[in-house]
Amino acid sequence: MRTSGTSALKSDGRYTVADYKSWTDDVRRELIDGVVYEMSPAPRVAHQELALELAHKLMNFLEDKPCIPFMAPIDVYPLGEGDEEARDAVQPDVIVVCDESKIHEDGVYGAPDFIAEILSPSTAHKDLGEKRDLYERAGVREYWLLNPDNGSVLAWRRAEKGFAPVAEYPEGTEVPATVLPGFAWKAARARKYGAAKG
Repeated sequence: MRTSGTSALKSDGRYTVADYKSWTDDVRRELIDGVVYEMSPAPRVAHQELALELAHKLMNFLEDKPCIPFMAPIDVYPLGEGDEEARDAVQPDVIVVCDESKIHEDGVYGAPDFIAEILSPSTAHKDLGEKRDLYERAGVREYWLLNPDNGSVLAWRRAEKGFAPVAEYPEGTEVPATVLPGFAWKAARARKYGAAKG
């Protein structure tokens, strides 16, 4: 099982959650509509720093509140309640779950209330396309896509039958999390570090 970046593992193949759970190597993957996407190499340092900052702020805000934040890697089965024939398993960068019954030792079964992904060149198409569509189908209440290069945030929020039109917040503006009243994130770009080695 080898692919590069986040390309589909097998263009004409479809896999299930049971398949996903059977893979015992150390390669991180996601399963979207039965298509497998490899998630290596590891994300860039700026990506991880931004995800950690958001997760840390959420953890502080949610202390003594019923909602629980998590950071990747954690398996999320957004459409399933343990159905091994389900075809979706993802590892969002940051999530918040407000229904503790969805949380199990091996992951989260059902849609998180809040998901944030950090945009990167290798995942942009998936985050804006397949993942956004999956999160909408699953009933995710709020989905943010943070751009570490320009500091902007795209925010999709649940409307009556799906996501409302996307709201874009430029760098420096406050982004309210409507599903977490009182929480806001100041849109900011990630710090720049030295050029990649190798």
